[in-house]
Amino acid sequence: MHDKLAYMIKHYPWVQRLYRIVMSFLLRVMGCFTGFDDHLVLLSSMSGDQFSGSPKVLFDAMGKDPRFADFHYVWAFSHPAQHHVTGADVVKMDSLAYFRTALRAKIWITDVNIERGLHFKKKQTIYLNTWHGTGPKKGGNAIAGRKDYDFSRVDIFCCDGQYTHDVFVEWFGAADASMVWCGRPREDELMEMTTDDRNRVRKQLGIANDIKAILYMPTWREGKLPTIDQALWEKTLGAGYCVLTRAHHFSKERTDTARNSAFWKDVSDYPDVNELYWAADLLISDYSSTFFDYGLLKKPMICFAPDYDDYKANYGLFMDLEHEFPNGVMRTEQDLLKLIQTMNPDEEAAKCGAYCAGYVRHDQNATKVCLDRMNELLHCEDHQ
Repeated sequence: MHDKLAYMIKHYPWVQRLYRIVMSFLLRVMGCFTGFDDHLVLLSSMSGDQFSGSPKVLFDAMGKDPRFADFHYVWAFSHPAQHHVTGADVVKMDSLAYFRTALRAKIWITDVNIERGLHFKKKQTIYLNTWHGTGPKKGGNAIAGRKDYDFSRVDIFCCDGQYTHDVFVEWFGAADASMVWCGRPREDELMEMTTDDRNRVRKQLGIANDIKAILYMPTWREGKLPTIDQALWEKTLGAGYCVLTRAHHFSKERTDTARNSAFWKDVSDYPDVNELYWAADLLISDYSSTFFDYGLLKKPMICFAPDYDDYKANYGLFMDLEHEFPNGVMRTEQDLLKLIQTMNPDEEAAKCGAYCAGYVRHDQNATKVCLDRMNELLHCEDHQ
């Protein structure tokens, strides 16, 4: 029932509007009777699908920060029975208990949203949204039929550059005053990892030192993922390579390379994607924000998108990947594999690092910046 309602809300504007008006009103009324807890924090990551990302980084940091010693925490999950979080309670995402917790909480922390497309935030609640990545594909109200994104009540929004600022102000309704120009907390760890971390992860995944590891991370599509000719990749690249495939967390299907062998390794369930970035020598993706995470490491990247024309026409892109991305868009497996075999890794790394730097920046202190801003708002009269 939940999935059917979610589909109708997403694809039928009149259902979306009616749902938003009715449910927002009911929750605001409910909020008059729930009370308020000045030391309660509600967190979620990837719409309740994960215990990871920037919200987890902030949760861990708050637990060590004496400024937040008196706070207690609730994590929201789609399947709470599958999660045990030390130092926090859990609640089912989108349940009555979830909305009651949200109405009572002093602080909201998420990388997608807390209000779930509704409007019920109390004035004294501090809402921190790290978002989950910077990417080329259209999002928010830029998508046809979507008019439900409204981040005007977000108090702290993590921003990693002018591109992100402009997209979220124009298409998500974020306020300029909420922007904290620091990057995302989950990227702090990415920038702090070392060669020892890389060697540890590669050993854990069974990747020898002389093997070039390719990380393949196609983004989520409402349609079918591109078909991969496994035999062609393995025959063309040979024993000197391995491919780590990671499905998007929204995908109900894995890539058709999702099997384990010396050449193909499915890492969809690997808990820390930052470690995979460090372990890999090359990233292949399409329209994913992963480009602007991996790109911070200044390593080679390839845009492989056989459905580029259809995706651009039917879903939409904010970026012109065909003309801006290093080497453009690879549309066939043959062109992709040829580029892998003939590229100069150092030259490609320099080009990809420069491309990424043109859109995003990270000063390696996003966690501290977010905690300092939260603490500042806790003592602000507008949030008392």
